[in-house]
Amino acid sequence: MQMPEPHSPPHSPTPRIPGGPIRHAAKWPPDDDVPTGGGAPAGASYSGGGGGMRGGADDGNFRRGAFKPIAILVAVVLVLGGGVAIFMGVKGEQSKVNPAQVAKEKKEIQLLPMAEQLPKWREWAKRDDERHMQQEAFARLGWAKDKEGLPLIIAGIASPDHGVRGTAAQALHEYGSPAADGAKPALLTALKDATNADRPQISWALAVLHEASAWDTVLSEYKAGRISSVTRLDGFRAFDPEEMAKMIPLDKLAELAGDESESVRQLVATTLSRTGDAKWTNVLIKLVQDKQIEVAREASVGLGKIANEASMKPLLDALGKADKANRQKFLEALRDGIGGRGLVLAIKSVSHEKAETEKFQMKQIFDMLRDLEDPRSAEALVDYVAKDAPKPHWKTEAGMRIAEVGDLRAAPILAWRLREDPLKLYNDIDWPELRRDDNERVYAARMLADLAVINVSARAQIRKDAEDAALFWIKDKPQPHSNGMRFLVAVESAKVVPLLKEWADPKDELPKIGETGNFPMSWTTAQSALRYLGWAKDGFPILERQLNRRNPKVDASWESLFQGGMTILGMTLRALGYGAADGFAQWGDPKAYPVLVKHIENPLENEQSRSEACFALSWVATDAQMKEVVAKVKDTAKSDDKAKFLRGCYLETLIHRPVTEATSGLIDLLQPNVDIEVRHQAARAIGMGGITRAMIPQIFEKLKDRSLKTDAALAILLGADADWAMRAIATYNDEDAAVIEELKEAYNQTFSYWSDRNYDNGDIARWVDNAEAAGHVKVRDALQDWPKMLLSRNMMESIEIDNGPHSMTRVQLRAKLVADAKGQNDLKRSSAIAVLKFIKEKGVLMSLRGEQGPVGELARKAFFEVMNPKPNAETLPSAPKADNKDAVPTPGGVKVVPH
Repeated sequence: MQMPEPHSPPHSPTPRIPGGPIRHAAKWPPDDDVPTGGGAPAGASYSGGGGGMRGGADDGNFRRGAFKPIAILVAVVLVLGGGVAIFMGVKGEQSKVNPAQVAKEKKEIQLLPMAEQLPKWREWAKRDDERHMQQEAFARLGWAKDKEGLPLIIAGIASPDHGVRGTAAQALHEYGSPAADGAKPALLTALKDATNADRPQISWALAVLHEASAWDTVLSEYKAGRISSVTRLDGFRAFDPEEMAKMIPLDKLAELAGDESESVRQLVATTLSRTGDAKWTNVLIKLVQDKQIEVAREASVGLGKIANEASMKPLLDALGKADKANRQKFLEALRDGIGGRGLVLAIKSVSHEKAETEKFQMKQIFDMLRDLEDPRSAEALVDYVAKDAPKPHWKTEAGMRIAEVGDLRAAPILAWRLREDPLKLYNDIDWPELRRDDNERVYAARMLADLAVINVSARAQIRKDAEDAALFWIKDKPQPHSNGMRFLVAVESAKVVPLLKEWADPKDELPKIGETGNFPMSWTTAQSALRYLGWAKDGFPILERQLNRRNPKVDASWESLFQGGMTILGMTLRALGYGAADGFAQWGDPKAYPVLVKHIENPLENEQSRSEACFALSWVATDAQMKEVVAKVKDTAKSDDKAKFLRGCYLETLIHRPVTEATSGLIDLLQPNVDIEVRHQAARAIGMGGITRAMIPQIFEKLKDRSLKTDAALAILLGADADWAMRAIATYNDEDAAVIEELKEAYNQTFSYWSDRNYDNGDIARWVDNAEAAGHVKVRDALQDWPKMLLSRNMMESIEIDNGPHSMTRVQLRAKLVADAKGQNDLKRSSAIAVLKFIKEKGVLMSLRGEQGPVGELARKAFFEVMNPKPNAETLPSAPKADNKDAVPTPGGVKVVPH
């Protein structure tokens, strides 16, 4: 499904448990696809008294991070409490339309398909008897980039109401240049008698359209601190110094380097720095010595980009002289202006006078590199390792940073680290903290595994570089680490398979009933080894034997485990069943289907291993077998706890691999008499399959039932297109706050596992598309940003580590997104940029800004939004935690019913 381009006016710089996370995958688009709607319903604050402006900024200041708390509070109030602003702006005016009728009209229009909404908004855009609805119409038409609506918005520039004129100017930002260039004459005319209520918005619209004749007015508004506070209609920051600078030639702008206004000097420094042109070296040297740190740090970016002998000395001098707080500001400017290469350049400024200072400053730089993850930093880091002979820890850190951006040159560095014992590599004086654990090697193996996954054609070379080192590490310790196994199977090592078979099938006897003490190490190892043996596609009999290791007379269910003497044995059986299920899932062989079903339907088996077997079914079953799973869900008519467990377990299978023509039958489970958690699971399974046109009326009708509203809305948010998602959210206008909080919670608990199937099928693109669209829906006069906030947060937090068969780590997802962003498919490109923005991939977006063609502009706009997030005071549910698949939980903290 096509992702909308970012709505961008110009810019500047776990086991599955009740209420817990689940994992999903689906087919998209379904055979009977729902047509995608364009644009979105709107909802924002429009005021006659400076509407669309953020809280005050002194002297036109656009400094990163310089917004004071009161400014953020004002911005939040403007966005979320627009009704107050509107009231103040029109005090004393008499509306010609009944306010109740206006509210009713707004709600009703939002419930219509976008194709039917737009004509109604065009009619309201023509009317001047209800200013609030006219402003609302401008926003909706602008967000939809409606061509027929553009002339109506331009006409609104001539309104006698300054608030309407300001909103019309803001709406033009959505179209940008050249689409809205025809508005220039109207804007210039309106500027002549503008007030503070609309002059900033009109000025910024002219800046966006690069109208040179308005430069003096724009500069004046900028100096006064008004133009840099203009926001978009959805509350995001609009001001972008780069757009403003395009109004005049750079030579003319450079003449302002000595201007008395700090903000103007900063504008000059920022603009000249972005060029990286040595022509401006002398001007930037002057600015890097500016008494105002915000000016100096922006100039440092340009000197770092130029990076010649003349520019580097003043840059390093500025960094060396800066105190701790200002050094941080310089580094942030280098990070945000140049990227990873700028941070690597800063290593030359590290003080070596005191070991403590050196360690702090080095850590500061490498932590920022890790946060940024800029692919362009790899070259500089490889050069740093080769030429600077860094100390072992910094060499290791460099190797990790290179691997995190998917660069194969990290493999030899990380292989070296795998052979080094921390007790021998570090001493108790300089690095006592690094002797306490083996985390560096654990992380190195994880990064090597990611390199092997994303560089299929280079696996032979990676294996040559690091196979023996990884084997040395996992055999050198009493217990081999799962990350070592993961790397070796990912790199297709034949040498590790015999070891996996040995670890997966220990010769030790199972613990006895009544046995106490620590959990046996050999069986802990077996759980991980079984998964990776399945990944290696070997040892099917071992997997089958361990899945069925339980003595038929033994009850391994959780209820039994909490009774005397069963804990150690029960946990061992749980580990074996769980690991074997993951091995079958990793393998994906359909012949495992009956083996897994037998385990699932035996109530004496451990509930967690049964749940994991249900997850595994989604990776081994054929389409015909998946239809059998649907039948099992619908045929479970009993309502006791065991029956509910079985139904929920099989729904887990359908969530991860729904078959659209089969899961449509699950709509029957969206009934008030069905257990609420089963309904939520059914809604997820329906949504994950992609909702077809025939399914929409049935599901949408259920939104009218208070008890089913959450399930219906959840299914639509997950499986329909953006048009239907917006309409579903709009139905909450007539509900109290508690109802939408219920939907937030169910939506939040949906995301903690992301598979390669989710990406390849377009699920992630669809979820992001729908969440973005919801941000233009107003419920009780508040824009619904929570789907974006929840999806973005949960995605970012749950992809840091491998958390199950076929799961994607951040490194793997990033590689897929970069490939699609640089590809020739327009649909995939825009979707990739949207997801990169969603997970705040600053480094990748910075690197893509320099690409030729449409990807460069898309990345630039996305990067601006990442760097200028919208203030939001909304309370969100706590994030579900990703499942560590190789961990063995203790019985006391386990909840066993799958969610």
